[in-house]
Amino acid sequence: MTTHFSSGVTNVPGKGQATSLFSGIKQPLITGGEDKEVAYQNDWVNYFPDEWDITSGGASDYQLVDYAGGWLRLGDGAPAHTEVTGISGKEVWNYNANKLWYYETRISLSDVSEANYFVGFADDAFVDPSVVPVNCIGFSHLEATTTIQFLSRKDSAGTSFTMLEAGSTFAQLDATVATQDATTFEMPSNSVRLGFLFQPLGSERGQTALQYKLFINGTVSGTQAATTVPDDIALELKIFIEHAGTTANDLDTDYIKTVQQR
Repeated sequence: MTTHFSSGVTNVPGKGQATSLFSGIKQPLITGGEDKEVAYQNDWVNYFPDEWDITSGGASDYQLVDYAGGWLRLGDGAPAHTEVTGISGKEVWNYNANKLWYYETRISLSDVSEANYFVGFADDAFVDPSVVPVNCIGFSHLEATTTIQFLSRKDSAGTSFTMLEAGSTFAQLDATVATQDATTFEMPSNSVRLGFLFQPLGSERGQTALQYKLFINGTVSGTQAATTVPDDIALELKIFIEHAGTTANDLDTDYIKTVQQR
């Protein structure tokens, strides 16, 4: 009797079911070696401000670790209009047309209509998510909308993709924080997982162009041609929120992960 397994035979959870960008990578993050890939992850069990360049636009804003499992909480309980809070890493990430590049994060937002945010990679000068970065690869949300855009831009030009889930435009919902009890974790609700996989030519059968495969909540949202990419500068890892008004608002990040081939 002949049988056929389209995804092969494996004991790796999630293999072939698109449950995660990183279903083939053991946790904690262990990769093939420093000569094979560069990898970074942060689950925000600790936060060390000295490791980041901090943008602080208000007298009472905060960048802190909170909630069960560790979330990075950026925001202000009484923000000023257009106040920005964010963190930037160092310029150590570079696009390469020949190298696979993975990125994934899980975030929530207290009041979706009252904030702009950007998460992903952008140029050193970027510090205001109310406008899209000049050079970037990442995800943007703009006030008065519920949508999330994937952006790939170079010198203010580029492409965008409205994130879909199950073929329909994804609508981000306001988050609340559950009250801790014997069976409930105190953490934000309505979180969303966002990810991209940059694929060089030939990464998949029949692939004839450079592309990003995009993920939302662990499933494929779609693909975007990598026609305009920030290929001539180094990029920084960014997490930023800008307050549209004076409503208390938090951008909470559960984790970030990124892996790039060397």
